[in-house]
Parts: sequence; C-alpha cells; structure tokens
Amino acid sequence: MLAVSTSPIIARYLENVPAVAISFWRMGFGALILWGVSFIKKQVPLKNENLKRTLIAGILLGIHFALFFGSIKLTSIANATFLGTLAPLFTFFIEKFILKRNHSNALVLGLVLAICGATIIIGNRFDFSSNYTIGNLLAVACSGFLGMAFIISENVRKEVGTLSYSRTLFSTAAVTLFVIAFFTGTVLTGFSSYEFGGLLLLGIIPTILGHGSMYYAIRYVSPTVVASAPMGEPILASIMAWFLFQETVGFATVIGGSITLIGLFLLARQK
Repeated sequence: MLAVSTSPIIARYLENVPAVAISFWRMGFGALILWGVSFIKKQVPLKNENLKRTLIAGILLGIHFALFFGSIKLTSIANATFLGTLAPLFTFFIEKFILKRNHSNALVLGLVLAICGATIIIGNRFDFSSNYTIGNLLAVACSGFLGMAFIISENVRKEVGTLSYSRTLFSTAAVTLFVIAFFTGTVLTGFSSYEFGGLLLLGIIPTILGHGSMYYAIRYVSPTVVASAPMGEPILASIMAWFLFQETVGFATVIGGSITLIGLFLLARQK
C-alpha cells in the first residue's frame, strides 16, 4: 500500500506529461524491467487459457487507467479519486452473487468501515453537480474494470508465478494504452530526461512494487481484500505530502483515515 501511495506524489512532478502518457510509460517501464529480470531469473511462460485470461486482464487494466484519467477531465478530482477506488465493491458483489462465495462478517465490516472512512475524507469536496455525471460514471466504470481484472488475476495466479503474470499483464496494459493514445492523439514522446526519470520511478515503485505486491497477494487472499488496498492511498499520500510539501492534513483526513485504516486492518486479517 505504501508503494502504491507514492503514485500521486511522483505524478506531482509530471504536470506537463499527459495523463494517458503517464499511464503508458508507467506500465511500459514496469513491463520492460520485469522482462529484463526474466532473463536473469527464468520464468515459465504463460500458455493457453492462462495466457488468454492475462491478456484480457491487461486490457481491462489499461482501460481502467484510461477511464480514470478521462474522468478527471469531466468531473472533480475528489469525485474521481473516491469513485475510482470502489473496485472492492465490484469484486465483493462478483464473488458474492456470481462466484457464490461466502464472506465473513469481519470482511463485510472492514469493507464498510474503509468506504465510510474514505467518504469522510472526501467530505464536502464531493460535488453532486449534474455537470459531472459523465465523469462520475467513467470513474465508477474504471473501478469496475479494475475489479474484473482482480477477479481474473486470482484465477491465473493460482497456477503461475507473480513475475510471469505481471510482466505479461503490464505489457498488455501498455499496448492497450498505446492504442488509446493513438486514437486520442495523446503525445507519448518529447519529454525531458527529468520527466522520464519520474516516469521510470512510477514504473518501479507504485507499479512493480505496489501493483506487483497486490498480484502476489491475490494468490492467497480474496480479490476483495486486495482491491481494498488502494483505499489507503489517500491517507499515506496525505502524510507524504505533509512531509514533502508541508501540505495541511485536515481533521476530516485524520478521522476518516483512522476509520479507513481500521477497516483495512480487518480486511487484511481475512483470507
């Protein structure tokens, strides 16, 4: 969760880089590094059904990023941030009503607390204006695509290693984002060495270490538990922003963050 939380901090230094370009290079650098590691530590390649599922999950992940950054343009950042972290709701309902799994009361309570805490953090910054309807729907959709990617990830990770899975997943997401950038006219090159350094950090810290750890964990715990981890991102990001940029941490962040952390603690104890 800590590694994932560095994403908005690093992105703060990439204000001149288009959002889709940030996502493309983030996935691209992550994939290149993992493929490089694969030459040192040989991996069993994905085959047949697992390869198909991973490609689908990668496309879903790429669309998730595209929808999230698209939502930012059509709604407030507060709306997009909150609605974009509702993936555990989608995984919960998929597990409950489609996969017919039973969840413990502790998991349900943890999920409710985490969402309530996130709601408090957002507080009156959430804008219900009808002008933001399309953007809000895109943000909700981005959560849905991420939730589906996690469900697929669980099935594949039961049979293949984290490295084999992640390198293919990130590669597919990067290709998906490249196609999206092509059709939207997004520039992917021409950035400074300083900006490419930031993009490389995004590929290493929140992508390989952050997302990689979630894809490692999903072999052992419920997709709903894993999908809940990003809900702690605003808390840790606020702490780092206070430390690095002297930004004020408001009362709502302290109270809401505490409730969210209690919820995440309960979720982390589940299998």
